[in-house]
Amino acid sequence: MVLTTHSPGTDMTNRRDFLQSEDEEKTLSAPTMVRSRGQLGSAYAPGAFFTFEGGLGACISVPDLSTTVDDAPIQPATKAQIVLRLQEIWQSWFARAYAVGTDERQIDPRQCLDEPLLRGSSVVPMGADRLAFLSPLRMGYAPAPLTFVCNKCRLFRRFESAHELAANVRQLRNTQCADPDTNGPCQWRQVDVIFVHWSGEWMPVTPGRWEWDDRNNALRLNGEDCKVCGGRSFKLNTDSPRIGQWHFYCANPTCGHKGSNEWRQNDPFTTEIFRDRASTRVGERRMEAISYRASSAYYAQSEQFVLFPESEHQLLMMLEPQRQADLAAFIGTQFRFGGEELTADDMKSALLAAGQESEWQSYENWSSMLNMARKGGDAKIQGMAESELRKLVTRWTAGDSPLVRSSINLPPAVNAQLASRSEYTSRFDPFVLAVEHEALSRGKLFAPRDGSRAKFVRFNHLDKDLAPKDATTKATQEAETQVLMNKLGMADLGLIREFDLCRFTHGYTRVSAIPTLNKRNQNVPVRLRLFDPLRNGKRPIYVVTQANEALYVRLNPVVVYQWLQAVGVLDLPVWDEHATVKLGGKVLETAHPFGRYFALLKEGDASTYRYVYTLLHTYAHVIMKNVAELSGLDLGSMGEYIFPLDLAFVVYRNGTTMDLGNLSSLWRNQNNRFLSRLLSASTHRCNSGRLCDTAGGACPDCIMIPETSCIAQNQLLSRAVLKGGPPPREDATHKGQRTIGFLDVVNAVNGVT
Repeated sequence: MVLTTHSPGTDMTNRRDFLQSEDEEKTLSAPTMVRSRGQLGSAYAPGAFFTFEGGLGACISVPDLSTTVDDAPIQPATKAQIVLRLQEIWQSWFARAYAVGTDERQIDPRQCLDEPLLRGSSVVPMGADRLAFLSPLRMGYAPAPLTFVCNKCRLFRRFESAHELAANVRQLRNTQCADPDTNGPCQWRQVDVIFVHWSGEWMPVTPGRWEWDDRNNALRLNGEDCKVCGGRSFKLNTDSPRIGQWHFYCANPTCGHKGSNEWRQNDPFTTEIFRDRASTRVGERRMEAISYRASSAYYAQSEQFVLFPESEHQLLMMLEPQRQADLAAFIGTQFRFGGEELTADDMKSALLAAGQESEWQSYENWSSMLNMARKGGDAKIQGMAESELRKLVTRWTAGDSPLVRSSINLPPAVNAQLASRSEYTSRFDPFVLAVEHEALSRGKLFAPRDGSRAKFVRFNHLDKDLAPKDATTKATQEAETQVLMNKLGMADLGLIREFDLCRFTHGYTRVSAIPTLNKRNQNVPVRLRLFDPLRNGKRPIYVVTQANEALYVRLNPVVVYQWLQAVGVLDLPVWDEHATVKLGGKVLETAHPFGRYFALLKEGDASTYRYVYTLLHTYAHVIMKNVAELSGLDLGSMGEYIFPLDLAFVVYRNGTTMDLGNLSSLWRNQNNRFLSRLLSASTHRCNSGRLCDTAGGACPDCIMIPETSCIAQNQLLSRAVLKGGPPPREDATHKGQRTIGFLDVVNAVNGVT
């Protein structure tokens, strides 16, 4: 930027300047930005670099340090859920980053996680009392980097703080330019290049380089003065279009010494960790020179989850580590894994332990009556006694907190999955997703109707608000919808009027968004940074909750299984539609973790679980693209949530501004035309053609979407799973063969040629 007093527009910030005129008292408290909560909680979270409209002024976001804070309007149970997920995130991040070390190249724990989360080489997660759950309504900013170069004479100036810049701004503006063609002061612009490192640190450009001083046992910035004349004034040559070829040289006109052709900097944080070993690990200390606009300069770390209704918070408790038995019982009941029949002794022990002696006495009374009726041959009394006994047992074993737990006999494969839950991340943990889907079912899908507007409207059974006014038109439309749903393999399809989600941002990284990075042919740990503390010493967690419209889709399990058979997955379990166990339970037996950052997602055998996830994920993307084309919503303004065991997914409007009812309007205006487009060949075609097919059938020209909207980083996607083609890139079993599409199987089942 040209050095002038800058007053950003009211659409961006409050109108308070850092650099006020010389005659004004300088107020250097950080101003705040005015942006949407979603933007402030992600792209503008603390540590992010950005520029004002028009490209004027590079700045960095900082926490709002006002005395009053904007507490997020969330329940204690939601805070507890965030803390649980944070503990998992911090533990898994550290485990992954620390694992890149070897005996020859040891990793310091501080290279993996911010120090407040560490005690030696152990992770010590913060509790809720040390965190501030904030609604991102305000975010501060400061000018950065504070480095300037003259456009004419190349003179370089650097300031340590906004205070120092403000104190010297008059002198800077009045500096006479040394360029012979310039008659006046220097024409300053902000140097828009910074040095960043995967430790999460950054620094402005400077002639010196950080090294470890063994003599003084301290960091030292070498090269801040000319090695020839001793001068401390430098010029910066930025003529080359390649940033790496920029260089400093002495500003003394009689010297002009250039120290090196290489423009390098070492990370002071990593250098201080290595200390006397710094000279042998130069590659791990080297920072990268990039534009502050580059995406790799900053990655906000966020997570999201389905908000549980207050009435279903007991479901949340089952996800706690000490409640594994309850989670196992839930999975057994949900997917109908049977066990041995309860004995009278089992029920008696459970009831007496719960202090329900009267309940057991009722059971004994009816049992005595049943025995007497059997001996006397009284069929009427016998039938009544048996009925009452069944009612008692049903009452004791039903509900979320049963007095007597039914006997559940989970298969060994499911027990193994339970034991290895730590290998999953929440967004891909099948157990977590099964619990979340049940919460969604109770709170929305099967919730009682509130007046004329249902919380969930099935498109083949419309409510008054979404249906045509004419009853005949309504019946015709619903019948056509059912036909199209059958052709699309859908068992359930409808509009969720308020899909409740919680998204929180808890820290950031630089250079890489995941815990490891390959640099110079070796893996290095990426450090997860927390945001700087607030005035009260707590670390901010920026929380955004939303309740926007969403489309819910559940596929027909019978057709899904037939498709898996046609694909030829190698671990397909035995199942049919008359089986007691749901297909989701069988799919769970074949599940395996992808890794939080897809580190475990390698090419391998055709797998049931991977193919199911790929089908749901691809289907969600196709629907999102179809919604974008017909509703006016941008792809980047939508999100997805996948429930693999329930063969379901949700596509939702991902925004914190007012929901204008785009999805409900989409159905009112387009309804069955929207569904018909999903059957069109053009919907499943790619502009890249063969090039995309050889890459697994997924690219930005077809089903990939912005990674900010994709729950799985555009992994586990392939057009082939819907309309057939070369197999997904993760499938090594069917290389060179054609994979049959899900919609092809649906058509075969429906007798469509």
